[in-house]
Amino acid sequence: MTLRRSSMSPKQSEKFLITQSLLSSWLYIYKSKNGYEDFLKTLHREHTPPTKAMLDGNRFEHCLNSVLSGAEIEPTHEWYKPIMELYPILQSAQQQVALSKQVTVEGTEFVLYGVLDFLKAGVIYDTKFSKSYRVGKYLNSPQHPMYFALVPEAYEFTYLICDGEYIYKETYRPDEVEPIERTIKYFLEFLKNLNLIEIYKENWRSKY
Repeated sequence: MTLRRSSMSPKQSEKFLITQSLLSSWLYIYKSKNGYEDFLKTLHREHTPPTKAMLDGNRFEHCLNSVLSGAEIEPTHEWYKPIMELYPILQSAQQQVALSKQVTVEGTEFVLYGVLDFLKAGVIYDTKFSKSYRVGKYLNSPQHPMYFALVPEAYEFTYLICDGEYIYKETYRPDEVEPIERTIKYFLEFLKNLNLIEIYKENWRSKY
């Protein structure tokens, strides 16, 4: 009897996408009256129109990136002062750095994915536009733990928050945050307890 090796390759294990925005939407359930409904929309990957706050943030980000790329800004511009304060911090930084990383949590393979606003000399910078700010606003955000996992050589993550006039800074270091794998574990437990795990797997299956 002659044995032949099968030409079929073993089935690759499925991987599922995890983003900080998905985890943020989940955590926001406990902070908003409509948090659960909004989370379900995110889980189903439904398109939702941007809010005014999102549009203002996009406009500020576009203005900042344009100035960093060489565009001039007049002293009479509404954001001249905060953008001139951010300019020396972010000048020569890498912009919009897309990164991914595979991790295994509870026997399931995930692909972490994120786009860094700025990366410069081992520091990750993320700009926010918010009309209100309080100290520690982003303490429980999954964004900096996620990005530390994506850039393990980074020694610092700094949120740069603009309220339209002033710049506030919130800085974290890797040894100060809970590993993102632990947050993903709690996220999975939540999905399983509410019978949402199959919806997640159906809509967040990774292509890579």
